[in-house]
Amino acid sequence: MASIQQFQPSAPADLIINALIQDGCAVIDAVLQPDQHVKLKRDLGAHLSAIPDCQGDFYGYATKRLGLLFNKSDVFYDMAIHPSILAVMDHFLLPSCSQYQINLTQAISIGPNEPRQIMHQDDPMFPFMHPGAEVMVNCMWAIDDFTETNGSTVLVPGSHTWPRQESLNLALNDLPADQISLGTMKAGSVLIYLGSLFHCGGRNETQERRCGAVISYSLGWLRQAENAYLGYSLAELQAMPAKLQELIGYFVHKPNLGSINGRHPLDFVKDPANPNLFTEFLPEAAKPFVKAFRNDSLSKAAA
Repeated sequence: MASIQQFQPSAPADLIINALIQDGCAVIDAVLQPDQHVKLKRDLGAHLSAIPDCQGDFYGYATKRLGLLFNKSDVFYDMAIHPSILAVMDHFLLPSCSQYQINLTQAISIGPNEPRQIMHQDDPMFPFMHPGAEVMVNCMWAIDDFTETNGSTVLVPGSHTWPRQESLNLALNDLPADQISLGTMKAGSVLIYLGSLFHCGGRNETQERRCGAVISYSLGWLRQAENAYLGYSLAELQAMPAKLQELIGYFVHKPNLGSINGRHPLDFVKDPANPNLFTEFLPEAAKPFVKAFRNDSLSKAAA
């Protein structure tokens, strides 16, 4: 069985990034403090107990799924903007966008006797070929211990480097055991894996549920899988840290993608009636060229 590199929370971000470059996945152990984990498990458990299992061949029939996690527990705030996590996202996503975003939040509680999920990559939700660049990176947080028998994520380390002839490939379900690894980890740890990595939910052979929570990040100019604009009220939005407000989608991706009548979306939702000037949101590198061209045009017109 292939192995997954594991790191302590104090590990330099460069080491985690290098592991992801090499393997496409890595685990950071014991990121959450014990009191955070206790609160998170209590908060999330109350919501999960109130919903039924999914009904789908991909989502499962003995698995519960729950989105919009930032109004389920404020512990998710710290998880989403953890410095090591953001350093990873800076490395893999910022080369292809001016700002990245949270693509999806989802708690996944796999019930007893749920079979293994089909092997898949997550990035085909964006159906275009993007060789050599990542468009999304996922973080699977362990709410319960992830063990060899309770449905730990099944991963194929190194598969993010395999050549791709198509966006969606669901044919890799009979790989040899030495290419596969299980994302086992203690509760409070996080498994980071690239959107191009082949993986799936594992079979739960126990009589207990196994819960994890995904926080997924993507390029800021792609549509998010989870519609956070309709999912969070203004009061819930205002309770979030400023960085998290941006990450769930309230930002302008330069140039001018996501503005509202020439305004920043956060300014708009806080005061929609304010008749501010129509503002442009240009990349910093473009501003001097645009300004110089305008000044030159004015000079020629005055001559």
